[in-house]
Amino acid sequence: MTECPTSIAELNEAFGNGSLAPLDALESTLERIAAKDDTHRAIYVIDADEARESARRSTERWRNGTPLGPLDGIPVTIKENTAKAGLPQSYGTAAREPVIARENSPVVDRLQEAGAVVVASTSMPDFSGVGSGVSSRHGTARNAWNTAWNTGGSSSGAAVAAALGYAPINIGTDIGGSIRIPSAMNAAFGFKPSYGRVPINDTYLGRCAGPITRTVRDAAHTMAYLAVPDARDHSSLPDESIRWTDLDIDIRGLRIGVNFAPVEGKSADPVIVAAIRRAAAVFENAGAQVEIVEPYLSRDYLTTGFLPFFTAHLWAQMHDKNIVDDLSRANQEMVAAVSRIGALSSLELIQAYDSIGPCVQETVDMLGRYDAVLSPTSGILAGPAESLMIHEFAGAANFTSTFNAAGTPAASINCGFSKDGRPIGLQIAADRRQDLTVLQVAAWYETHRGPEASPDWSALD
Repeated sequence: MTECPTSIAELNEAFGNGSLAPLDALESTLERIAAKDDTHRAIYVIDADEARESARRSTERWRNGTPLGPLDGIPVTIKENTAKAGLPQSYGTAAREPVIARENSPVVDRLQEAGAVVVASTSMPDFSGVGSGVSSRHGTARNAWNTAWNTGGSSSGAAVAAALGYAPINIGTDIGGSIRIPSAMNAAFGFKPSYGRVPINDTYLGRCAGPITRTVRDAAHTMAYLAVPDARDHSSLPDESIRWTDLDIDIRGLRIGVNFAPVEGKSADPVIVAAIRRAAAVFENAGAQVEIVEPYLSRDYLTTGFLPFFTAHLWAQMHDKNIVDDLSRANQEMVAAVSRIGALSSLELIQAYDSIGPCVQETVDMLGRYDAVLSPTSGILAGPAESLMIHEFAGAANFTSTFNAAGTPAASINCGFSKDGRPIGLQIAADRRQDLTVLQVAAWYETHRGPEASPDWSALD
């Protein structure tokens, strides 16, 4: 494969000095996909012709000294549910015949306005509804570090693409952990912004779009272009003129909470807990005020509220004739698991929805006491590649979904590996609209975490 820089800064330098052109970067991306993706199954559709035309235009701008900015010519992948005009969308399931998108999502518009080269769409599980890379449409996506391991989900292809270096920017979506969990299981950096920070065209409670990258700074560069208000999304936040790439922070005196269990009775794998403790010690040794956050939810709202409500949403999608052509072609293990929600009465579903409010209040009350809160991203390590991960996740603490319900920003960054090499994600969360704080704390940790917690990307070449 052609050697090519994998970060935005390195590509900008190469484009600027003429040692590399955007067309070269695109061809390197296509070569890498061709070499690896028959095994890893991260890619759905490659848009090679339009990508080459976009890269040609970018190459001319760089040669003329008129690039549009740091994303000009940068290869990008988008999760399959992020619409790009002309590309098919299938909800990740064989139950739906792919439909060609007629217009771009706001995310794609912002990327293309910045000159980014959208190369391909990435795979996801059926209905983007499980924390796994298993799909009746795409097959089984496989972990970047070991093909026997699960990718996590639902932005499974995006996280694998980031880890394998397909593109510096890989867009995922997240309604309960779908950016952060696969990022954790593939050692990538995944950022879930505040609800409404990145406008999308399929707005729903807790759903966000955000970047999955190898570095925090690449995610920050991306957010500078994605976080632009758009009337197509009623939840779109007003412009706050955030200086996204201003990542310097003085960690001394920062109030850092560390949580190992959102609710009593559920925690994480001891190997993960140990890695989070080591990460917390890095902050404490540098002068941060670190304290343990006891379980902050008074009851298990996620099991009784948010997750039943989300499962009912999936069940409704499965019965939407505008989405599904033949449900018998979907992953039947997933259909069976989701179908159990049909036994709940309308009263029980309303009670589930009503419990989301107190869950949000208790979450933001906790976040408001700290500048940032550390926790595991996932309570479990990556399981077998072929598993839907439904049973594996069922017994562990859920560290991600409260921040979707509350609409607060959170990220996952690698903080270590198990003895057999499975990546471990550190989740960094902060209060409402404190997106930049999350990125700053993550960037500081990225610099100070040490080699034992840092991915060796050369091992994946």
